[in-house]
Amino acid sequence: MPKDSQLEESKPGYLHCLSKASLKPTVTWYRNGVSISEDSRFEISENGTLRINNVEVYDGTMYKCVSSTPAGSIEGYARVHVLEKLKFTPPPQPLQCMEFDKEVTVSCSATGREKPTIQWTKTDGSSLPSHVSHNAGILSFHKVSRSDSGNYTCIASNRPQGEIRATVQLVVAVYVTFKLEPEPTTVYQGHTAMFQCQAEGDPVPHIQWKGKDKILDPGKLLPRIQIMPNGSLVIYDVTTEDSGKYTCIAGNSCNIKHREAFLYVVDKPAAEEDEGPGNHTPYKMIQTIGLSVGAAVAYIIIVLGLMFYCKKRRKAKRLKKHPEGEEPEMECLNGGALLQNGQMTAEIQEEVALTNLGSSSGASKRHSATDKMHFPRSNLQTITTLGRGEFGEVFLAKAKGAEDGEGEALVLVKSLQTRDEQLQLDFRREAEMFGKLNHANVVRLLGLCREAEPHYMVLEYVDLGDLKQFLRISKSKEESLKPQPLTTKHKVSLCTQVALGMEHLSNGRFVHRDLAARNCLVSAQRQVKVSSLSLSKDVYNSEYYHFRQAWIPLRWMPPEAVLEDEFSTKSDVWSFGVLMWEVFTHGEMPYTPLADDEVLAERIIPLANGPLDFSFMPGLQSGKTKLPHPEGCPSCLAKLMQRCWAPSPKDRPSFSELATTLGDSPADSKA
Repeated sequence: MPKDSQLEESKPGYLHCLSKASLKPTVTWYRNGVSISEDSRFEISENGTLRINNVEVYDGTMYKCVSSTPAGSIEGYARVHVLEKLKFTPPPQPLQCMEFDKEVTVSCSATGREKPTIQWTKTDGSSLPSHVSHNAGILSFHKVSRSDSGNYTCIASNRPQGEIRATVQLVVAVYVTFKLEPEPTTVYQGHTAMFQCQAEGDPVPHIQWKGKDKILDPGKLLPRIQIMPNGSLVIYDVTTEDSGKYTCIAGNSCNIKHREAFLYVVDKPAAEEDEGPGNHTPYKMIQTIGLSVGAAVAYIIIVLGLMFYCKKRRKAKRLKKHPEGEEPEMECLNGGALLQNGQMTAEIQEEVALTNLGSSSGASKRHSATDKMHFPRSNLQTITTLGRGEFGEVFLAKAKGAEDGEGEALVLVKSLQTRDEQLQLDFRREAEMFGKLNHANVVRLLGLCREAEPHYMVLEYVDLGDLKQFLRISKSKEESLKPQPLTTKHKVSLCTQVALGMEHLSNGRFVHRDLAARNCLVSAQRQVKVSSLSLSKDVYNSEYYHFRQAWIPLRWMPPEAVLEDEFSTKSDVWSFGVLMWEVFTHGEMPYTPLADDEVLAERIIPLANGPLDFSFMPGLQSGKTKLPHPEGCPSCLAKLMQRCWAPSPKDRPSFSELATTLGDSPADSKA
């Protein structure tokens, strides 16, 4: 029978279940009362011994062994205590930026069998300057100076396990600010339009333009469109097709900022007929200007009057509906009502159950995590539109009091502008998910605006934007825009952080369904956070495929999700493998040479089970398409990607195993 055991984290562990009988017994193992099935982590040998490959902290629990024969069965219990290894949680980002002349903190934390002591030192052995202090793993710069650039080492140690070290390169930079911003411009058709944009920072920022949601490549522009050396965008001989939004992107190696403006192209009015020497053209011009100004003023007065009237009506209705002293109902995300005494409607109970894959009958009685997340819409100030997704518009905004109750924070706002019931439910599921999660590598839900339509989901945002854009910029040939070179160590760090965030998400029994570089955010300190921008309608439209009346990220999905609509943590693991490939190829599109239909026929369908009919796509050679080994990627990581793409979900690793494996991976080459 099994005995209580101490197993070391990240190493194989064994639990024995030895019994004797005239007939060979059948051995079954249980973990917390749930039968253990063999997979990549658990193996049961012929003699009944349970092998746990790569022991993890949460494996420390109660195990039961049942030995059965036709004559009967016996059982035994054993408790496993996991000896936690000394490790950083999470590993410090190897390259981080600090804003010049600001107060900055750099964090380092670790765990082990005993609580470790954490110290910071300069890697070259010199002492820390007087304006720099460290306490409990927090390195504090009271006012960053240029001399603070350099390598710093975090040392975590305890008595039984020794010490571990992590080196962090800190770069001091003057963050980008705009000196001259583009402004809305109206021009006549055939005339010249100009948007000005100037920014300053150190390193000197590079200016890039985006026109109607597409990057304007100076080498591929039409002759009549030019980006001037001073950053201005000039469009000669404008046409109505030039109308739209133009965005100035200014960035250096530490941060990127955006400013947008609209171009309005109007028809040139017919020339007035010449009336001879005594014509009244000046008078007519004055008359036209006067009429235009008068009409504009009248319009503004009417709009303000209507706004005041509507506001007064709403206030009167609220007072009528809720007399003084009566408790109003709290508005739920889906438009139902949650009473103040905690009584939940059936509609919201269903929402919670559908959102959390692990919810039980008792879970449906708990309050939705989003019920207390009301955020005043008036505290949002729109900065720029990022794009459109299935739910509606996604934009950046300044939010007053979103995080600490004071000051302003940059936030991501997703709006619900669809009447589709399934998409409305998905919106609530997503809000519920981010509302329940709390991890350094997952964006936080900061609030919900539900007092009027469209509903808003207010999420945490970080300064460098999405990981896909960051990877593309890191590949840019423009030295002024390109950040510090991405070494293999940096790439592994990016992947590890995503794995840690997804481990937390999967431990909460949530499924992401759209994990990709475009849906992760990265900060100037190279901290990655799992998010869900899902800009499927415009910016990343090419990365989605219309299949069975839905837009899906085909190139990131396993066969069971595409063909059978089966989503699980293991389908997220497949997507994570593609994300790793994106990181090591600097944001390339998976299966670039193939059209979406070819990806479906050559990659997805051949991996599915059962007989298949390819008559609808003749001439395609199925099953021969694989993502190539990324240049400079260590073979052990390429093999890890292949494990993520195992045809059978049960053969794919868990996110805990991925995070551990990546944390122990070699990282010594440059991209």
